[in-house]
Amino acid sequence: MDYDAIVVGAGISGLLSALALSKEGKKVLVFEKSSFIGGNARSYDVDGYTIDTGPHAITGVHDGPLGRLLKEYTGQIPDMVYHGNYYFRTSEGLYPIPASVKDWIGFGAISNNDKINISKRITCEIIRSTMSKDTGKSVYDIIKYDKLSENALKLTDSLCYFLSGTSMKMTPAKRMLTGFSVEGINGLNIQDCCSVLKRLFIAHNVSKGQKYPLGGLGKITEHIVDSFPEDMVKIIKGSPVDEIMIEDGRATGVRSGDETYNCDFVVYTGFVKDLGKVVNEELPPEFLENINKIKQAKSYTLWLGLKEEHPMLDYKGSEVWYETGEPFWAMPTSNYDQSLAPPGKQLVAFSFIVKDSVTKTRKVAWETIISVFPGIEDLVEMEHEQVTIPEKAAITVDSFFCGPCSPFENLFLAGTDTDPRSMGLTRASHSVEEMLAVLKDRGFI
Repeated sequence: MDYDAIVVGAGISGLLSALALSKEGKKVLVFEKSSFIGGNARSYDVDGYTIDTGPHAITGVHDGPLGRLLKEYTGQIPDMVYHGNYYFRTSEGLYPIPASVKDWIGFGAISNNDKINISKRITCEIIRSTMSKDTGKSVYDIIKYDKLSENALKLTDSLCYFLSGTSMKMTPAKRMLTGFSVEGINGLNIQDCCSVLKRLFIAHNVSKGQKYPLGGLGKITEHIVDSFPEDMVKIIKGSPVDEIMIEDGRATGVRSGDETYNCDFVVYTGFVKDLGKVVNEELPPEFLENINKIKQAKSYTLWLGLKEEHPMLDYKGSEVWYETGEPFWAMPTSNYDQSLAPPGKQLVAFSFIVKDSVTKTRKVAWETIISVFPGIEDLVEMEHEQVTIPEKAAITVDSFFCGPCSPFENLFLAGTDTDPRSMGLTRASHSVEEMLAVLKDRGFI
């Protein structure tokens, strides 16, 4: 059976790839080993509650890569609402996460001395980064001499886990700066550097442009699939690709079960670390060594359906808790859209990074939640847990991102382990844009 293109994987990267290629006139076959599509961009029903695959806030919806792809290939973006603020929760209440040095000055969750040292360090790091291409420094490397309090260190470490999936000793300093909307700072001239510093010192909203889709995250997946041109995309679920066929260094198709499918080119959106298991030729030693550097973070998300709204969760946005127990990121999604929960009830996601084992995280997670939100256990009528890999590659000081080109001709790569920019759906969309650019450059589309 012949197709123009075969896409391996029907997560958001694979579906966006199939959408773009089909709109470019290519007949596309998509293989998905699971019984469902969407990957981590999926919603489903649990006892009348609409559950996402982990909590999500989508960055740069209108001017970012996801918005660009959707507008170009579907003509519109699904209905969304603004995410609202990001907060740190402490025993004294909620504090909006600072997005500028000016915000740090008014930030009440840490001491004045901590605020001065952190503000100074952020400013120095931006200036240093304009003069050096060194990206190997961790967040800990740049703050360890600043005599920060235990509270400030714990706050910083918790934020690093939720930005990169790992600790402040492994999170690149540059990754933390993206939280202040200062991406791409390396190699700036002095004029651009001053512009970045001006933005840093003038308050700006870190959640500006970040949104949540009405009806749940799965509405994005539905919108993509509904936009496929008629008879141009076929998705086969529950069918893993057993082999990507390489002949004379060139991808010619795939084998799944007893069937062989030929094509002009293959787009692989699975785990790049697993590429050597599916290609029928050995990977070059250097490429193999690099992809073995890819680190992954595992998350545990506990969804709670509450009989009524908890008074401490009466806001739109999301929060990070870090003081005691296990740090978590919480998001009351039904506050955006009441249809996600039965009438008068509330749906909340609590997401934890799995540092040791899921069993240990599960136990500490529940203990932390009930200690932070007194009485919440009496409101719970639905519990649902998920264990996921939120990004296929965690951003660490020694991480590797391979980009859209594989070692073989006509075999291209997309997904959150190929492009380091941003997070989640936004990072996946960056990777698809990069892959499409290479296909256009090589005359495939």
